[in-house]
Amino acid sequence: MNGDRRYVTDDRDEQHRNELVIDQGGNGDWYVSVVSEGEGTIGRAVRICTSGGASSRCPGLTKAIADAYRAMMPNVEVTGR
Repeated sequence: MNGDRRYVTDDRDEQHRNELVIDQGGNGDWYVSVVSEGEGTIGRAVRICTSGGASSRCPGLTKAIADAYRAMMPNVEVTGR
């Protein structure tokens, strides 16, 4: 795994900030979540299969998620974690 990538909302509300989280599993499938800033994703992710599933029902979705993942900087650079 390459590690999850997180993007914190552009909203200015300092008390209720969400993060978009994209992670790639060891099987190559993508996992996408929206969580409160700093929270974990267990039980909150949508699995996007790279073989069957989304790749056949929503052609282009897996590529779009992969592109979004690559567009997001690694956590170390974005959030200092």
